[in-house]
Amino acid sequence: MKKLALTALAGAVSSVLLTGCQTTQTAQTVVNPDIGGGQVLLYSADGQFIDAANVGHLPDMVRFVSASKLVVANEGEPSDDYRLDPEGSVSFITLSDDKKVAQVSTQGFANVPVSGRVRIKPGSTLKEDLEPEYIAVNKDGSRAWVSLQENNAIGLIDLNAEKITEVKGLGEVRWRGQAVDLSDDGKAQPVQSNPENIYALYQPDTIASYRVNGKDYLVTANEGDDREYDGWEDYIKAKKLKNSQGGSALSAELQQQLSAQKSESLRVFRDMGQDNDGVYRQLYMAGTRSFSIRDMNGELIFDSGSEFEQTLASILPQQFNSRVDGDEEGFFFEGIDARSLKKGAEPEALALAEIGTRHFAYIGLEKQGGIFVYDITNPYQPRQVEYFNDINYEQKPENAGDLEPEGMVTFEQNGVPYLAVANEMSATVSLYQLGADGRLNKLSSVSLGNFDEGAAEIIDYNPENQMLYVTNGELKRVDMVSTSDPEAISISGFIDFSEHADDLQSVSVKDGVVAIAVSRRD
Repeated sequence: MKKLALTALAGAVSSVLLTGCQTTQTAQTVVNPDIGGGQVLLYSADGQFIDAANVGHLPDMVRFVSASKLVVANEGEPSDDYRLDPEGSVSFITLSDDKKVAQVSTQGFANVPVSGRVRIKPGSTLKEDLEPEYIAVNKDGSRAWVSLQENNAIGLIDLNAEKITEVKGLGEVRWRGQAVDLSDDGKAQPVQSNPENIYALYQPDTIASYRVNGKDYLVTANEGDDREYDGWEDYIKAKKLKNSQGGSALSAELQQQLSAQKSESLRVFRDMGQDNDGVYRQLYMAGTRSFSIRDMNGELIFDSGSEFEQTLASILPQQFNSRVDGDEEGFFFEGIDARSLKKGAEPEALALAEIGTRHFAYIGLEKQGGIFVYDITNPYQPRQVEYFNDINYEQKPENAGDLEPEGMVTFEQNGVPYLAVANEMSATVSLYQLGADGRLNKLSSVSLGNFDEGAAEIIDYNPENQMLYVTNGELKRVDMVSTSDPEAISISGFIDFSEHADDLQSVSVKDGVVAIAVSRRD
């Protein structure tokens, strides 16, 4: 195997990106202030250090806008006791012709206009609580969006002005009238007759952009997320919501409705839904179990609603809303409804492809497994193409196939479109050929590590060497997976960060400069 040693600054690696590289060295005036946050390290494709840019706290994702400009989402997550909560921010990096850092600016959210309902932790300020996570850039590099998952919002970014222009709340879905399963009765039974006052927040994780007829659209995978820290835990079983006297804090109506539907253990946000007397008259859940399309300003124009739940109940009635769990005896598939009281199948991974004149969305379900395919050529009327799932539920999870799609990338190689998927739990990378109709044809899969150790998470593709780059959290490296033979993909090398960083979170690849987002070690 070829090993590329990266020998620079210490930190927890968060993201890696490759873009066009030149190795000529020239003197440059650098405006690159150290603001006490993380860094983006720049390397040539063969692992030679070029320069470092100082960015905000916990840079979670870096993305090239062009060969000379990058944008970085700095999540600013709190300490476990919540005594320290750095501000989330977005950094803009400009490179000189020799790919050294020419200028860096970092913008927080203190003075950014806010529209809609943005969820903020009680006792926190907006500038501290907003946590930028995932970035989508439009086709011409003029506009970007950043997901603020915990806050149920997105940030709109003008890349030409290097400015966050707005924070927009995404709203919620009322479960009444949506055919979803909110009970644990052991049946695959999505129903529309859910309690009237139960809602779900979109809370997208992965977001992506595409363009149709000159207009930009934003696609979101609405996974949902909660906060679980020693200093603050916001997700709780509905039946455990108590008032100051120790009795139920739920309204009598909600208590009756939840009991009738066997939904007393529904997971809900403790900081939403109370009236002035502290009584919960509405309940809010994490994630809408769907994917959405929004216009360039973040306005909703399509949501798949309950299509995922209904399809899964029809195709997988014995494994509906299941997941992998484990105990001292090993791993096993939980039964029907294991996820119904929580976030359902958890659509998390997302990739888009343009095949011929059609546009397709590929949405990976983290907990249920499998991939939904939608034709999104008409953003107002997407059409479900298929649900692909080849998990063998009769086997033990370790031998059942590809589990928990975490990262996805589409690409074209030798004129053929492909989808590559990093499957976190099974520690595998799988490769699919895409048909003209968007359907998936699985070609091969390769293992990168041990089961449920985070050995395959985020993935990207470099056409220059026909290589996939995959974050391996177990071995603290980026694995290089060759796709030169699509029917037998294989590990051909790796980039080892373990000497200089604590962990890896994401990777992105383009052309020949490597940009690595790292946070400082404690």
